[in-house]
Amino acid sequence: MLKFSVRFFFHNRKRTYQAIMTLTLALVIYISTTLLVRGYSSNISGMAEIIKPSDLLLVIEEGKSLSESRIDVEVVNFLEEYSSLTPNLEVILPEIYIPIDIIGETGTRLTTHLRLLNISEFERFQSHHYELNPSEMQTDEVIIGQQLAYLTAAGIGSSVRIEFSDYQINESFVLTHNESYSVTNIIQSGHEYDIELLGSISSFNLNISLNYFSFIELRVLDIREIETIKNDILDEFSNLEVLNEKQTQNFIIFATNDVIRTLTLLEILFFVLMLVSISYSIYTLVRESEEEIFTLRSIGATKRQVVMLFMLQSLYIGIISALLSLVIGYLAVTGIVGLVTATMNLPYIALSIDSALVGIIFIFSLSLSILSGIFPSLEASKIKVIREDLR
Repeated sequence: MLKFSVRFFFHNRKRTYQAIMTLTLALVIYISTTLLVRGYSSNISGMAEIIKPSDLLLVIEEGKSLSESRIDVEVVNFLEEYSSLTPNLEVILPEIYIPIDIIGETGTRLTTHLRLLNISEFERFQSHHYELNPSEMQTDEVIIGQQLAYLTAAGIGSSVRIEFSDYQINESFVLTHNESYSVTNIIQSGHEYDIELLGSISSFNLNISLNYFSFIELRVLDIREIETIKNDILDEFSNLEVLNEKQTQNFIIFATNDVIRTLTLLEILFFVLMLVSISYSIYTLVRESEEEIFTLRSIGATKRQVVMLFMLQSLYIGIISALLSLVIGYLAVTGIVGLVTATMNLPYIALSIDSALVGIIFIFSLSLSILSGIFPSLEASKIKVIREDLR
């Protein structure tokens, strides 16, 4: 069966090559866009690192997420004293990070986080973009992220409801809050801020001294002292992690992933069109091979063997298309990028095909080719042994 399927594969070259080129084109488009987006992202991130080294640090409990982390208030006291002795810390910004449900103007309920902080210190830590000039929030006021504002139809001046269970700060104090808050501003910078609420610590009835914070953000004056500062903090508190906050690079990564996901959606739609096209090519191949199928059935081939014959043909199309697309896609992109770089004096972009991309290409290719071969193969098995025109 395998030997015969290989010979049969080249029987109708026109339709076979048409199916291969159709699928290869779809895969080349996917490979090209993915390599270009990844390459430019890597370059931009690298340039951002060179131009502006990160002077932002994040102190968090070791092995915990932002909402799970618990940092003792003694850490803040230590950092304030440390800053006065070695004035390399420009900003010390302790924050509380709370999982919440928010209900907007439309009644839509969304699960997100509330970030309680000192807004003036937050702006000193890193400048952000808002619809209005930021000011210290009063009681019952919050700043909403732009994506969250869109999803809940909650603009400036609207009211939102915040719900969460009583939040245990320590054994003797439970965080209390009102249900309804007024939106005073919309933050437009920072991927995580887009889907969060920002609130003032003082507006949530935190009138009792806290025993912990979720995490602490630091801004360093002299980036040459970052490693020294890290080591000094860890020497004093072994249960903490001190991480570099590279928010420019993180935003690029998030934005790039969003672009890749958007491109993937468009490519999936393109693949659906390719699936129809490939199915038609194989279906036409079946119709043009009725004489051969009739002969096979006449000498004893079963319906199952006929189905297997065309499914193997679809599998061969998928394998050949995957291999061709990897070679053509990589050579085409590197050639075009090399030409543009040379003629327009643009920075070189390192393009590489990793094992994950190879795996995705083969999965796409084989899945599309096998799916496109199911209906034509079943139709081929239904061709009658006794032809109507010979009766």
